[in-house]
Amino acid sequence: MAKKTIFFDEYCGYNVAAAVINGKIDEFGFEKKEYASPVGNIYKGRVVNVLPGMNAAFVDCGLERNCYLSADDALPDRTRYDGVGGAPALPELKCGDEIAVQVVKAPVGNKGARVTVNFSFVGKYFIYMPTTPFTGVSAKIRDEELRKNMLYVANRLKSDEEGLVMRTAAPYAQKKRLEAELAYMRNVSDGVMKSVPGAPVGKLLYTEVNLHMRVFRDTLSYDIDKFIVGTKRLERIISDLVSLMPPANRKPVILYEGKRELMEAYGVSEQIRELTSPRVGLENGAYLVIEHTEALTVIDVNTGKFTGDDDLEQTVYYTNILAAREIARQVRLRNIGGIVVVDFIDMADDTHKKALVQELERALKSDPSKCTVAPISQFGLVEFTRKRSGANPLSAMTTPCRHCGTGRIKTTVYNLLGLRARLLRLYHDGHRKIRVDLHSSAFDELCRWEELKRDLAARLDEAEIYCVPHKGYTEEQINCRCGSIQIPANAVKII
Repeated sequence: MAKKTIFFDEYCGYNVAAAVINGKIDEFGFEKKEYASPVGNIYKGRVVNVLPGMNAAFVDCGLERNCYLSADDALPDRTRYDGVGGAPALPELKCGDEIAVQVVKAPVGNKGARVTVNFSFVGKYFIYMPTTPFTGVSAKIRDEELRKNMLYVANRLKSDEEGLVMRTAAPYAQKKRLEAELAYMRNVSDGVMKSVPGAPVGKLLYTEVNLHMRVFRDTLSYDIDKFIVGTKRLERIISDLVSLMPPANRKPVILYEGKRELMEAYGVSEQIRELTSPRVGLENGAYLVIEHTEALTVIDVNTGKFTGDDDLEQTVYYTNILAAREIARQVRLRNIGGIVVVDFIDMADDTHKKALVQELERALKSDPSKCTVAPISQFGLVEFTRKRSGANPLSAMTTPCRHCGTGRIKTTVYNLLGLRARLLRLYHDGHRKIRVDLHSSAFDELCRWEELKRDLAARLDEAEIYCVPHKGYTEEQINCRCGSIQIPANAVKII
């Protein structure tokens, strides 16, 4: 079985995560670190006011405003699922009591966040509620027979005191994956509860909002080979998470200590850059062209330089099969949602047409998002739908071209992070004085980006980096010069 390596890194205000199988990127995430919503966070709080007539209280959790604790928020959002069972009533509280609470609704205006004492932990396959005897199924699962089966599975997995809500990915998971996730969730819950007594009021006891936590949760499975992280802080965080996994699932966490950029050192950066291009090469010389429109995504399959050694029909069939596998990978990596129309190369053999659709369905089965494939049309087109969940990582890497209005170009931020990787590589190769020529707007952004300059100064000890602005450069054009270089008067030394 192919083993999966998970990469985690953080730098210059951004989080990066990638999953690689046999040297080929399979999942990718890239997002800016921001002050995220506190929903899902668990805090140590102190009761500051009790409202007996409303079965509610106000709790100081160290946030800007006191939080509102109500029996009405005992269960997670009931608009997303239904089931049987209920949450226990609020405990008897008095002013001064110290309790752990979880944010269920973010603060709005002058109102503080709403919180609950009945925790819930969101996993890939279900929502786990350690103290709530409730069994439910996502409202998006509409097949009644499937819903009954999911309720049966949930009741078999959980204890009488626990609650489980089966999410849309649960019907497609193997039993051992469900059991592994539940064991992990139980350990997370136990860890939170053990930390409560000694924690000060206002202490954040649990959060899952950042990219690394989400990727770790969603890739929780038995086929991971190892984790490779780029900072000591991430090493501590991921090691703590791994320790909560069942012993048989624990994998090594390796701290990368090289001088080059982590993803580049392992050959992942080039594959990430390819995601910003509409053209995707196949291993036999053929290629795909992926075009987005407002209504749908169109993918065209071309033979390119591949002519094959057999007859035309066999050559086309082989290319289409490769394309189907790569399409399934690309829609997952790019998080393409909605309707996707694929223009495969025309084939005459009906058996080949049927086999092609089956291959696409098989390749899409590994996608955590639900996909539905339609039969091939008389024009050789295949339509399928994919449910997109979460943010599109390419939104932080590309932006609409302001010249043509239809294409996309790399963002200035992404280009400058690419420059960072190049500078680290040049420094690793022995260069200590480097001149960087770039577009004026990218130059201005670099001069403002203090976090990037601090990062480079910390990593490039004794280096001298000079930046020169050019109005005639394209927005993506960045040139690096080493050796015997001239430094013009308008150059700025950034480190």
